[in-house]
Amino acid sequence: MRKILQWILFFFILSVAGVIGVNRLINALIHSKTDRIVPNLIGKNINNALDMLSPLNLYLKKSNDEFHPDVPAGLIISQVPPSGSVIKEGKAVKVIVSAGREVIFVPDLTNQTVRSAQLILRKNTLDLGEHGERYSMIIEEDKIITQTPRPRTPIQKNGLVNIVVSLGLPPEGVTLMPDFMGRDISEAKEWAILNDVTIKNINRVKDSSYTENTVIKQVPENDLVVDESQEIEFWIAVDESSEN
Repeated sequence: MRKILQWILFFFILSVAGVIGVNRLINALIHSKTDRIVPNLIGKNINNALDMLSPLNLYLKKSNDEFHPDVPAGLIISQVPPSGSVIKEGKAVKVIVSAGREVIFVPDLTNQTVRSAQLILRKNTLDLGEHGERYSMIIEEDKIITQTPRPRTPIQKNGLVNIVVSLGLPPEGVTLMPDFMGRDISEAKEWAILNDVTIKNINRVKDSSYTENTVIKQVPENDLVVDESQEIEFWIAVDESSEN
């Protein structure tokens, strides 16, 4: 029994000595590494940062990407530890990289009131810009006719969206351009004669996907004010076998 206790004591002392020896070895290795001064990586891209750290035997670790209103995508916006810090070689410098400005897709404000448009834009971190008005045969009074930028257009966060609001039906003497898209050009000619409007040109486009003489484009667009001095232009479809 005494012999067993002696062996147990021997192994215990040996284990303690081993732990102490390993700790001393680790501390010796740590303290033997060279101190390095962390360079300034702010504003650098990943490749440039690696080129700066590699000769110092330091490593780069990207922690995250974050949107930034001023720093272009791909450039470092923060680092830990900061530049000027002293660390041992073999350590990592953590960085956050800019994802550029946050982009929002413009919501569709057509047929909304100004108040509703403001609420929709705020929910999308956007704001209302210029506010125009005009008559409309399509959109009822106090509703939005059109917007700039158009719906689903990418725009930077906190950007402005300009709107044009309907004044309702035009008074007598004000003529609005009808929508002739998809209609026969003869209808446009009749309308022009009745309203003393000049058709400047009728352009013919070979396109068999439309019926012959169908309007496929018009200038100005529908619902805009036209007068006797304004010239109108149309593009109509003709069969591909037709001659000019």
